[in-house]
Amino acid sequence: MLEFRKIEITDKATVEKYFKVENHFLCEYSFTDLFIWSSHYNTQMAIKNDFLYVKSGNNEMDYYMVPEGFGDFKEAMNVLIDFANNSGKKWCLVSIYEKAKEKIEQCFGDMFVFEENRDNADYIYLAEKLANLSGRKMHKKKNHVNKFMKEYENRWSYEDLSESNIKEFFEYQYNWCEYDNQFLGELCASSAALKNYKELGIVGGILRIDGKIVAITLGSKSFEDTMIVHIEKADINVNGAYQVINQLFVQKNCKDVIYVDREEDLGIEGLRKAKESYYPEFTTLNYIGKLK
Repeated sequence: MLEFRKIEITDKATVEKYFKVENHFLCEYSFTDLFIWSSHYNTQMAIKNDFLYVKSGNNEMDYYMVPEGFGDFKEAMNVLIDFANNSGKKWCLVSIYEKAKEKIEQCFGDMFVFEENRDNADYIYLAEKLANLSGRKMHKKKNHVNKFMKEYENRWSYEDLSESNIKEFFEYQYNWCEYDNQFLGELCASSAALKNYKELGIVGGILRIDGKIVAITLGSKSFEDTMIVHIEKADINVNGAYQVINQLFVQKNCKDVIYVDREEDLGIEGLRKAKESYYPEFTTLNYIGKLK
């Protein structure tokens, strides 16, 4: 029997014991991402026989991640299947990376049907390219940055996230989400991230013009070679603000990583275009699995 409970900040080391075995390049396998979104998605965890189980959901449907751990994977999956089937609710597997899909197929044949979840595919970039905006494909991005620097010369400033500006950071996020309420869930995530930013190892940045915030961002290292950007917001009326906060954050915080994971586009057309315009090295295959 699995005993699921709320995810606490004190679970960081325990969860990372299982998540950090291999980099799947999916933000859901970052403790920071899991923790800061846990209230919004009702995410819970359980541990049994040295496997970590994660589920989220609502009154109608439960969503389970593939169990991560050490030992008999098939047995761990059977524990999950038995629990889910006896829950009395509809359920499916989510955030299935390619190797996990292959293991499930090896253990259970065609028992599951898989569907690629393009809306939740992570965009993975080379940190060096984002820092330098090098190459012909990045020419337009560099032009936006140069135009911003020229137009706001001696008026703009960038500062790291700190105790002294956390309140302003959150206020900007709050006002931004009021403007575009499809991101209201991100407000809960931002609040959890800022309240626990030291424990989570979060780094962030604020871009200002004449002292007024025009862009914010924050991220955390999921692996030694990867920085995940969890939140990035900018004033759409300030040309170049997104490009500048993106580049400066990477320049300041990604010197020791190879990759920057800018998470998924959630099927939002504008967000997809923006992420694709930076030409990712790859997007991560991400599947949903359902019993036939």
